[in-house]
Amino acid sequence: MEQFIMSHPHHHAMSAYRNAAAQVHPNVAVVKLYDVAIRSIRQAINAMNQGQIENTYIEITKACKVLRGLSSNLRASPDNDMAETLKNTYVVNMIALHSAFGKPDAEQRYIRIGDGLLELRNAWAEIAGMAPQKSLLQRKTSNQSEKSL
Repeated sequence: MEQFIMSHPHHHAMSAYRNAAAQVHPNVAVVKLYDVAIRSIRQAINAMNQGQIENTYIEITKACKVLRGLSSNLRASPDNDMAETLKNTYVVNMIALHSAFGKPDAEQRYIRIGDGLLELRNAWAEIAGMAPQKSLLQRKTSNQSEKSL
């Protein structure tokens, strides 16, 4: 049997999910994790627009860690197509986030990715009995809007 060695970022993402899940209902934890990923994408856009390339990369990496954590905690089984669909969605979004980095249209790509994650977030929010959010990426970002999440 092959032994799985967990990388530090992977372990960190899974720990964040477990900590959030232990403190609130799992569906609420999922919504909050989506909020973290979307906030990180928005902060990456802000950093990119300010010419802070390293901070842009750091924020995109944070968003990917959250998606990796969500993916790692899916309960896959042969009859659970939803888990496989979500896993594929998370992987595609992680690839898209990294692929957009440094591209001339990166901001538009990040907005599109963030809005897609927002749709998933709002679906989970409905299940969890939480309020949906409007687009968190297209409005002008500032310290005030950062606090709204």
